[in-house]
Amino acid sequence: MVDDFQDVVDKLCQVHANDVEKCTGILDILAFQDAKCGGRGNSAIWKMLKSLIAYDQPFKSYSEKLVLSADRMPSRPETPSFQALDVGPVSPKGPTSRKRQKIDPELEPLPVDGDLVSQIRQYAWFYTKGDNFKRSAIPITKDLAITYRHGENKNYLKGDSIKLSSYQNQKMVVDTCVVLVDEALDLIVLQTKSAELCERDLIKEAVEPHRGMKYTLMGYSVIHGGTSHISFSAGIISSDITSRLRFLGSSGSFKGDSGGSCWSEDGKLIGMQVETELVPHTKDNNGRPSSPASGGRCGIIPITNIHSIILKLLPQEEEVDWNE
Repeated sequence: MVDDFQDVVDKLCQVHANDVEKCTGILDILAFQDAKCGGRGNSAIWKMLKSLIAYDQPFKSYSEKLVLSADRMPSRPETPSFQALDVGPVSPKGPTSRKRQKIDPELEPLPVDGDLVSQIRQYAWFYTKGDNFKRSAIPITKDLAITYRHGENKNYLKGDSIKLSSYQNQKMVVDTCVVLVDEALDLIVLQTKSAELCERDLIKEAVEPHRGMKYTLMGYSVIHGGTSHISFSAGIISSDITSRLRFLGSSGSFKGDSGGSCWSEDGKLIGMQVETELVPHTKDNNGRPSSPASGGRCGIIPITNIHSIILKLLPQEEEVDWNE
């Protein structure tokens, strides 16, 4: 059925998002294909489709009915080396409550909390490099943001300029400057003096990750036609902090998730995703990749560790006299 689903992916991606009639037809095809193969709750392709229809207007009004009905179908297990995570529908009543047996978290699909998505997507900022692929920048205070250091960002030096755009309002572009680089934490800190990136001091509210903690990763891994779009994946912290100052998470990683922000269930920033374990792609009967993820567990830099690195960049608190 991979070929059938690939056809659906192709057709879905060709349709303009504002054409409600065509969108309805495609979602009908999607539900029919899902029913034919007995449900694909753990399918990587199904996850990608649900990412597209759950968070782009005008798919919302149709995704709740069709995706929810598909979720109730029995799902097939995915290959153990890759965890494909369900992206649940955005519902005004919040995520669907489903009692699940406690099983291996590497195989258990996790729904994304629609209410949490609505809360955190206002903090989605990005930058590009002469293309349409978005790279994550995470606001941590009103005037500071962070991104990753590795790969294509290795050439950035202190004093370099990067223009950040808000995903919510892409006409809003803010000039920032590299003010700190930390190789050990795979960290670049950006500062703006022209506009506020957010209204909260997210770094002060940040909480330390811990083993067993559920989280949501926000990145830009829905890619079509040379353009990347916002994406959300759910995971569980699966380790204590490592010697390299990372926590390991089960959400995996797609292209576009590097530098993505990780959030606790109550909407607190917990870290930045910077790396992933390499896992071979599964292939369909024609030898084509059938799982788009590039890795297994991902490495997350805790925001609490970043806090101590950037103290000198934070506003100085008013001095208070103390009696001893």
